[in-house]
Amino acid sequence: MAKKAIQEDYEKSLNQSFMLWDSLRKYGGQDPFWSDGCDMNLVRNHIINYKRIITETMPQEQYPEIFYRETPPEVNQDYMARESEIRINARASLERLKASPDYRYLCRHVNSVSPKDNISWPVKSVKGLEKAIVDDDLVTMRRYENQNYELEMIASTAKRLRELPRQDQQLSLFDYCDENAEDDEMEW
Repeated sequence: MAKKAIQEDYEKSLNQSFMLWDSLRKYGGQDPFWSDGCDMNLVRNHIINYKRIITETMPQEQYPEIFYRETPPEVNQDYMARESEIRINARASLERLKASPDYRYLCRHVNSVSPKDNISWPVKSVKGLEKAIVDDDLVTMRRYENQNYELEMIASTAKRLRELPRQDQQLSLFDYCDENAEDDEMEW
């Protein structure tokens, strides 16, 4: 009974690995630091290992049907699924992030506050996306496909900056307009 359960576990694991490899090939993954090709090759190694274990632990007449599916090929480590879609989404995210009034506010004030106030991260994040687009770094661009996290960080950091006490700092006309504008539109 225990041996049958172990055999079913290997069959299930092999099925899941094949499904994951197919999904990575077609849709890509969500790994923030590794390409789809790296992930696919890792899953391929799991498939090879499960097949090896099956051949070592089961008689051939008990091999599951999935065992006979051809092992996926090794792929280029730099392979990324949805390349065009990632590029389009990254450019759209960059435009949306840079259009944020809070982002523009942070850019104007990032050098006027103490580094200990730690407001530069959201600006650096947007600059990182900009660099990833120039460098065609698809893995980094993929991290920004859903820019809601960055928009929230920008908004909360801008709010925190606005709440910092001013240290005998004279506001420029641009600062005054920015802080009193609604959606960057002033009534004249």
